[in-house]
Amino acid sequence: MRRTIAVVWVITLTLTVPVLLVSRAGEVGMTIESSPLSSFQVCQTSGPSFDLTSMPGFVDLIPGSEPVTLTLELRVEVTDPDGVSVVIGSYKNESSSDWTNVTMLEDLSGSPDDYVAKPLNYTMVGTNWIVIWDVIFYANDSLGNWNTSDMHKMSVCRQGYISAFAVVALATALMVMVVITLLLSLLYMIHRHRRSSPVLIYS
Repeated sequence: MRRTIAVVWVITLTLTVPVLLVSRAGEVGMTIESSPLSSFQVCQTSGPSFDLTSMPGFVDLIPGSEPVTLTLELRVEVTDPDGVSVVIGSYKNESSSDWTNVTMLEDLSGSPDDYVAKPLNYTMVGTNWIVIWDVIFYANDSLGNWNTSDMHKMSVCRQGYISAFAVVALATALMVMVVITLLLSLLYMIHRHRRSSPVLIYS
């Protein structure tokens, strides 16, 4: 009798334990929630890019002798896929070692990537002069990455004043040269025609 009861208990436990394990595993599986996959955006870390083609390299003013007042204009195109935060222009006279910084603003009248600043008005006197400006741009994107442009040189010059008397004298000299050239051409043609004409001999 006891052996029969023991066999029954063994069979019962053998069947019950797997059922309990499966049921527990199902309950555990129901309590586990799947977490959504996180998406990552790859951001560049080199900082903004510069286009300095809108900055002239050489400005030649109309000749004259009167003083002239000029405005130093800094202009640059700055782009960044993460957005541009700050653009700073730095300039100095080539003959000086002191740099001056100015915060540049978006040019609302042009491209949305254009930044402009007009930090300085200066007056030049005399007839022959040249001033060279050194310009560097700095920019920061929305992620805090800084970048620096190459140094750009802009030369502004004015040549000597040409008076009205000098213009008249130059025009007169050109006219004289043209007349002399025409006379020489005419004499050459007459001389060549005489040499090619047949000589008639009368007996």
